[in-house]
Amino acid sequence: MLVIAWATLQWMTLRTELVTLRTELRLTELSLQDAQQRREADHILWQHQLAPSPQPPAAPPSSAASSADQSKIQLDPAALKIVLLASPRAGSPPALAAVVWAPATQEGIFTAQNLPPPAPGQVYQLWAVDPQYAHPIAAGVIGVDPRTGAARVPLKPGRSLPATVKFLVSLERQDGGSAPDGPIVLASP
Repeated sequence: MLVIAWATLQWMTLRTELVTLRTELRLTELSLQDAQQRREADHILWQHQLAPSPQPPAAPPSSAASSADQSKIQLDPAALKIVLLASPRAGSPPALAAVVWAPATQEGIFTAQNLPPPAPGQVYQLWAVDPQYAHPIAAGVIGVDPRTGAARVPLKPGRSLPATVKFLVSLERQDGGSAPDGPIVLASP
């Protein structure tokens, strides 16, 4: 009887350790995914011409800002927000996605890697989520390179959005819609 009690206690201890190790593994995987997405966001920022080009010192700004001055504001890395997106479901494809968002100009770029191509008759749709609106705002249809799983979409939503806007990607019918109907495949925290 004592041996059975001891064996049961050992089994319960090992089972608890296994659950703890699985939880730690999942947290490590999430941490790695976060680091990869941050690295990808940095890559997007500098590789895709979002870094300001070296310019000679400008004259003090006038009341009528030129388009060059406006583009300098748009490309100022300090003014950009990087929004990382991840799958809300465990076991989903390991897509890495980010939106580099310029709140001052209400423009941005969505980019992704390892995004599986949608099934025939379906498209990925990008949405901007702002709590002041009842439904997410359509921000673009995402075309995916079927060979590489890469996607890059410039976005300029039709409504003004705050700097703290969130984004999500859903899988929709080819004709799309005014609100997400399909499953959410990527979302910002």
